[in-house]
Amino acid sequence: MTYPDLSNSPNIQGIFFRGYVKLDHTAYGMFRVTDRLAFQDWLSKLLKADGITSAAERQPDAGVVNRMNIAFTAAGLKALLQDGFMGESYDHSFTGGMVAPERSRILGDVEVNAPQTWDWGCHDDIHGVLMSFAPSREVAETRLRDCLSANNGAECTHVTFGRLEHTQHEPFGFKDGISQPVLDGTPRAKKLRTERPDEARVSIVPPGELILGYADSTGALPETPATSAGLDPLGILPPHPEWSERRDFGKDGSYLVLRTLKQDTDAFWNYCNDAATGEGEDTPIALAEKMVGRRINGDAMAPNATPEDNNSFDFTDDRDGKHCPIGSHVRRSNNRAVNIQSADVSLDVTMRHRILRRARIYEDAGETGLQFICFNASIVRQFEFMQSAWCNNAFFQGLQKEVDPIIGTHRQAAFGLDAIDRYTIPRSPYRRVLKKLPQFVTVKGGAYFFMPSLAALRFVAQSCRAEQALKTPLNTPGTA
Repeated sequence: MTYPDLSNSPNIQGIFFRGYVKLDHTAYGMFRVTDRLAFQDWLSKLLKADGITSAAERQPDAGVVNRMNIAFTAAGLKALLQDGFMGESYDHSFTGGMVAPERSRILGDVEVNAPQTWDWGCHDDIHGVLMSFAPSREVAETRLRDCLSANNGAECTHVTFGRLEHTQHEPFGFKDGISQPVLDGTPRAKKLRTERPDEARVSIVPPGELILGYADSTGALPETPATSAGLDPLGILPPHPEWSERRDFGKDGSYLVLRTLKQDTDAFWNYCNDAATGEGEDTPIALAEKMVGRRINGDAMAPNATPEDNNSFDFTDDRDGKHCPIGSHVRRSNNRAVNIQSADVSLDVTMRHRILRRARIYEDAGETGLQFICFNASIVRQFEFMQSAWCNNAFFQGLQKEVDPIIGTHRQAAFGLDAIDRYTIPRSPYRRVLKKLPQFVTVKGGAYFFMPSLAALRFVAQSCRAEQALKTPLNTPGTA
């Protein structure tokens, strides 16, 4: 199948394809809409001034001081669209919200990760997030707060910050952002197929796996949000692929997951130092690498990987995990091919659960961690599946009583249940079992958002007035 090149689309918001690497700092502003009409008028003006960055705008040059992108929660879209919000057409995780009890159980947001302990996302009624990217934190925040004001119909409920680390190392010290899915049809996908076919095999996904409106790995269009045709008198949105009387609100949009993840770097390295015996390869760094599943410099831990090309590998030759442990973070979050029935079947299954990440580091009051952002066409099938079936599965691929050692939710023994706090490193002749792992990463906030296309944002901006026009009776001859 031939796919379009979406990497320069003027209809897709820029953060999806662009890392804004020259704009080091980000202010994430969670907001609540207080005046629907004022907010939509502000959004209309912002769009006309190209204030929301699209993928058509290349990486900013030295003269650009700000880029902005926006996404909404289900509550936010309902507040803005009212009768035009058709909740049944959205991913049900999105409409239910991240902090719903059933979602918390799926995600492992219990005990130390429970939403009741979060800094944001649980007790505040969030309608959306405005992301402001700039060369400095001060500029990012100033531009953000200028937008999220009472005059513009929005109240800022919480601001959190992120920054880029140009060495590409996350707080624990490991090189990050190495393995990302690549959209088919883009120049990068074509280059990979020509120059690195092995990497292409484990990296390229159809656009519909991450962006709505295009075919996914099954050849079908992913389910896409619908809205009322009556609220679209100008024909801004395309027809919905399933309901002829509705419009497609989702095309060129994507579901966005945002989570603030605190990383306890002292606990991580103290544990590795205490657990290491110093015998052979049993060093603190070696143990840390075995938990992460990559070398600290980003090199892959797989028998068919090379230092020069650290993403063109799978785990078909490492089924027992003696190179990269089965339960490691890398292997749980991107299982690649492990030859369950065949390498191709295994890879096909894995590729249906990929996510596109856009994380940045945060530092606040002595805390450090990640502002984790990911995009997916289905929160249920992608992000939540990865969290529950892989990262927080205590019996993953034959393991017992252990979860992802980095982001998994550990559990103390209680109520007759065994503790979930160990980690197995396969070795010959005897395996190495690490015990009593503390919680290295805890959730400090989070929410599910939908990031609409630029066309969908223009629809939102006029929907209130379109609704008013529908409710205004037409004058008929002979009436005053």
